[in-house]
Amino acid sequence: MESISNPHLHPTEAGWTMSDQAKEEKPEAGDLFEKECRLHERTWCSENTHFLAKKRIYEGRIKNISHGGTYIETDGYFTVGQEVTVAGPFETDGQESKQQGAIVRKDGRGIGVKFKKQLR
Repeated sequence: MESISNPHLHPTEAGWTMSDQAKEEKPEAGDLFEKECRLHERTWCSENTHFLAKKRIYEGRIKNISHGGTYIETDGYFTVGQEVTVAGPFETDGQESKQQGAIVRKDGRGIGVKFKKQLR
């Protein structure tokens, strides 16, 4: 089974499940697209993070994560294609590590980041 370290995620035989606390923070169905074409299933969470963009450190909150990327709620002006380095609990032992990626989407609440290397 793949490994993502996150206090809100718990492995099951069928994959990953999230804690009740994290489920309460899941967005309403109206906030999501009806159909999404994704290579990797997203896991909802709510983890503080910091990330590097434009040689500056920004703060945000990881709202969902997958092997291929993450969505971060944050303030600031960002552009699609912009490279970022995101800090988070990406290691199997719960230690913080950094993932490099690029912004592939932005909206009024945050940014979608595609990782250069998939999480294992």
